[in-house]
Amino acid sequence: MSANNPESLFKPVEWVSPGDQRDTGRYHMLSTIRDLAAGVSLALRLVERSNMQVDNGDAPILGGNDVARFTRMSIAAMDWVEASIDEHFDEMMELNAASAAFRGRAKS
Repeated sequence: MSANNPESLFKPVEWVSPGDQRDTGRYHMLSTIRDLAAGVSLALRLVERSNMQVDNGDAPILGGNDVARFTRMSIAAMDWVEASIDEHFDEMMELNAASAAFRGRAKS
C-alpha cells in the first residue's frame, strides 16, 4: 500500500460465518440491522458534530441539505428495522403456535 494510493479500510462483513448459519434469513436480517444501526449512528454523530461546530462559532461540517438527508435516511432506516423485526416476530409467533399444536397432538 502506498501513501498515494491507500488501501480501502472497508471490508465486506459477515457477522455470522456461513457454516454457522442455520436460519440464513434471520442471520441476514440481524447483519443488515447491525449495519444499518452503525450507519445511522455515524450519520447522526456527524449531524451532532456539525451542530456543535455551529454552537462553538465554527463553520458547520455539514450543510443544511446534508443534515436533512442524513436525518431522513436515519428515519427511513429505522422504519425498515421496525418493519423487519415485526415481520420476524410474526413468523416466530406462527412457528410457536404450530409447535404448540404439534406438541399437543403428540401428547394425545
